[in-house]
Amino acid sequence: MKELSIIVPCLNEEANVPELVNRVGQVFEVGKLDGELILVDDGSSDRTWATIEELQKTHPWLVGRRHARNQGIAAGWKTGLSAARGKLVAILDADLQYQPEDVLRLKRELELSNVDIVQGWRSPVGRDKGPRYYYSRGLNTILNSAFSMALQDNKSGFILTAREIFEDLLSFRGEYYYWQSFIMVAAHAKGYTYKQIETLFEPRREGKSFLENAPVKAVMKSFVDIGRAFLEYRLRPQSSSTLRTFLDRERPLSRSEPPRGGPWRRVYWNGYLQLFSATHWMMTKEVGTQLRDLRESQWLSPDKMRELQEHKLRRLVRHAYQHVPYYRDRMRAIGLSPDDVQGLDDLQKLPFLTKDDVRTHLYFDIMSDNHDKAEVLKVTTSGSTGEPFVCFVDREQLEFRWAATVRAMEWTGWQFGDRQLRLWHQTLGMSKTQVAREFADAFLSRRKFIPAYEMSDDTLKDFVKTIEAYQPVLLDGYAESFNFLARFLKEHGRINVQPKGIISSAQTLPEGSRNIIEEAFGCKVFDKYGSREFSGIAYECEAHAGHHVVGEGYIVEVLKDGKPALPGEIGEVVITDLNNYCLPFIRYRIGDLAEQMDQVALCVCGRGLPRLGKIEGRVQSIIIGSKGQYVPGTFFAHVLKDYDHAIRQFQIVQTEKGAITFNVVKGKRYSDETLAEVQKILRQFLGEDIRIDVAFQENIEMVRTGKRLATVSKLGIDFQNIKAS
Repeated sequence: MKELSIIVPCLNEEANVPELVNRVGQVFEVGKLDGELILVDDGSSDRTWATIEELQKTHPWLVGRRHARNQGIAAGWKTGLSAARGKLVAILDADLQYQPEDVLRLKRELELSNVDIVQGWRSPVGRDKGPRYYYSRGLNTILNSAFSMALQDNKSGFILTAREIFEDLLSFRGEYYYWQSFIMVAAHAKGYTYKQIETLFEPRREGKSFLENAPVKAVMKSFVDIGRAFLEYRLRPQSSSTLRTFLDRERPLSRSEPPRGGPWRRVYWNGYLQLFSATHWMMTKEVGTQLRDLRESQWLSPDKMRELQEHKLRRLVRHAYQHVPYYRDRMRAIGLSPDDVQGLDDLQKLPFLTKDDVRTHLYFDIMSDNHDKAEVLKVTTSGSTGEPFVCFVDREQLEFRWAATVRAMEWTGWQFGDRQLRLWHQTLGMSKTQVAREFADAFLSRRKFIPAYEMSDDTLKDFVKTIEAYQPVLLDGYAESFNFLARFLKEHGRINVQPKGIISSAQTLPEGSRNIIEEAFGCKVFDKYGSREFSGIAYECEAHAGHHVVGEGYIVEVLKDGKPALPGEIGEVVITDLNNYCLPFIRYRIGDLAEQMDQVALCVCGRGLPRLGKIEGRVQSIIIGSKGQYVPGTFFAHVLKDYDHAIRQFQIVQTEKGAITFNVVKGKRYSDETLAEVQKILRQFLGEDIRIDVAFQENIEMVRTGKRLATVSKLGIDFQNIKAS
C-alpha cells in the first residue's frame, strides 16, 4: 500500500508529461512520500502514450494506463483509481496549470484540519482574464447558487482525499458530458466535509485545452449537465453506492434472477415502491436499488466479500476518526490512526464499544459532527436485558436493513406479493403516525399481524382460525411464539395451512423447538439472528447450514478470551456496522453468544456471505456452575425438551455463584420424581454441589415485546475474561 497516488488524465500532452513526471518526483522526494504517479492516456493522437512508456523505464513509481479512445476526464479518474495503491488520492491536470508542488500543501491541510477533502482553488493572481476565465467564474456562481454552496472555485478538480472517499465521489448515476465539474457538488451532497486553499494557476505553455476549439458548444453541454446534476444531487436522496461500484467492477458469476410469477408482480412491485415513502418512516424508494444490489452481491466469492468489507471498513474508520470525537479520542489515546486499519485482521487493534459506552456518550461525542438530523431515526430497544437502550440510525442504514430483510425472505421461497403473516408485538411503543404507516404498508404488501404478546390457551384457537383463513405463504415472528403455537397444535391437531417457510427470530431456536414447529406447520424454519440496533444480522438459507451474515453491511466477530474463536467453539458476538455513519458501531459487544464456523468453507447454496453457527443466546443468559464452568441459556432448553409433559414453562435465574433459582410451571403430567430427575441432570453439568432452589409459578411472564427469557444471570459476566474449567 502506497501513501499517496496522484492520478492525471492526459490528452495529447506529450510536451508536458516529462516535466510533470520530474516535478512529481521532486514532490515525493521533498515530502518523503512513498507515492506513485498514475498517468492515464485518454485516447491521445500524439506521442503521449509512447512518452509515458519511455518514462516508466526510469521511474519505478510511474504507472501508465491507456484508453483506446477518448472517454473524458472522469473516466480517466476511474481508470487511474482502479490502478491506484495509495491510501490517499490526489487528482491533477497534465497541463501544469496547477502546480504539482501544491500537492504537499493539500496533504498538510488534510492532516491538520480533519476534513474529508481538501480542494485547491485557482488563484486569480497572474491568470489570463480572457473568455475562459469569465466562463469559469460564471459557472462557479451558477454551481454555488444551484447547490447551496459557497466555494471560491467550485469546479476546480485539484483535490486530495482518502481513496475510499474518492471512489464514492466517482459513483455518479447520471450521464454527463463533463462530470468533472461536479466533483465538489458530489462531495457536498454526500455530506463530506471539505476545505479550500488558494493555489497558483499558471497559463498553459504547451498543447491546447479541449475547450478551446468549441467553447459555445461546451457551454451548452455544461448547462445540460447542470440540469442532470441538479436532479441527481438535489432532488434524489443521496446514498453511498460503494456496493454498486464494487459490483460493477467485480461482476459476480451468478446474477440476480428476474421476478417470477408473471408480469403482475413487477407492476405490483413498482407501484409499491412509488408509495414507499408515504408508508415508511424516513426511508425512500431507494430500497429498490439496495435490494437489487444485494440480490447480486450475495453471489460474490468469500474472498471478494472480504475485499468489499475491508473497503467499507477503511472508509468507516476514517469517517469515525475525522467526524466522531469519541472514536478520535480513543484512537489517539492508543496511538492509532485510520491508516493502521486496512483489513479485517486489523480490527483487533480497535477497542471494544459497549452498551454503557453508548449510553454515557450518546449526547456528548459519539454522534458524528456531519450527519443530517433530518435523516436520523431514534431507535429504542425493548430492554429485555433489564435496561432500555437508545441509539440513532441514519436513512441509508434503514434502507439497507429493509432490503436485506426482503432478500432473506426470498430465500424461503416467498416472493413480494405473496401473503405473509407476522406474529409480532404489533403497535407497542409506536406513535399514532407510525401505527398508521405500519398498517398502510401491511395492506399494500399483503402482510397480516397476530399480536404475539397476547398468546394464551384462550386465544390460540382464534389465532389458528385467522391463519387458516388468511393462508399465508410465509410466517415470521418470535421463536417463543411459534413454539407456543406449535405445542398447542400438537395437542389439538394440525393446522390447515401449507406455508413455504417460517422465519423465526428474537430468541434462540433450540433443535427441539425447530422440530416441533416444522412438524406442526409442515414446512422448514429459517432462523434469523438480529437486534434492534441492527435489525437482521444473519439468516438461514435454504441449505440450513448456519446463518449467513449480511456481510455487505456487517462484520461479525466471534471472540473467546479476546481472540477469534475456532470453528465449532462458542464465542461472544462483536459487530461492526459498515453503514451507519451518524452513530458508528465499531466492535460493538452486543451481548450474544454464537458458534464460530469455518469461513473458508463455502455454503452449498453457493452464496459467499460469511456464516455463523448456532446462536446460543445472550451473555446475560450464561449460567455459571459451581466449579466456574459456564453453560449457555440454550443448553437448558435442549435438556428440558423431553420433559415438556411435566414442565410446561421454566426459567433459571442466577443471582449468586453456586446457586440457581429454578422457576417451574407444572405440566399436565408433572411429578416430583420427574423434577428430581431434571435436577439430577442439571447437577451433572452445573456441579453436584450447586444449590437449586425450586419455585413453582403459575406463569413465566414475557417481557414487554412478547419474549420469554429462559435464563437470566445477574452476575455481570465478561465473556472475554471468562475462564471455563
